[in-house]
Amino acid sequence: MIVTDVTEHGKSKYKIYVDHEFAFVLYKGELHKYGIKKEKEISEKVYRELMDEILPKRAKLRTMNLLTKRPYSESKLREKLREGMYPETCVETAIQYVKSYGYLDDESYARDYISYHMTSQSPKVMEQKLKLKGIDSGIIAKCLDEIEESDLTKCQKRQIRNLFQKEYHGAVPEN
Repeated sequence: MIVTDVTEHGKSKYKIYVDHEFAFVLYKGELHKYGIKKEKEISEKVYRELMDEILPKRAKLRTMNLLTKRPYSESKLREKLREGMYPETCVETAIQYVKSYGYLDDESYARDYISYHMTSQSPKVMEQKLKLKGIDSGIIAKCLDEIEESDLTKCQKRQIRNLFQKEYHGAVPEN
């Protein structure tokens, strides 16, 4: 395997291309540590260490860091890791890692989302927004079905009242 290109990617990161294909991103210090230079061969041992140890560990740490800031759906978390240019195998490793500890659960995410937005969004709007976040339709339907009918009716009445007040400049409907 030959390192065919090394391009700057931010202040201290570099994109590494192996055999004319993007392989991964490394920090400047790692380039020196592993002797990675353009037009130089990368040994199988170094490549395996990067792909099997260094990058998966970094992806796991990035995933945990993202989840400490706010909840993510699995789809959105994958998207964030891909934006970070992690190899697909590292993305998968990181996702499975956080799932194994229960830190990533689309059903819980959907339930929490619905609970929080139930007073301000209709079930259809919540469904659409959850789909945009990559939540499976079956999970969304299950979570929406769990809402008590009385809660849903209250929510719908509140939304109708809010729309009425907005349309009629603060007037309150009679019923």
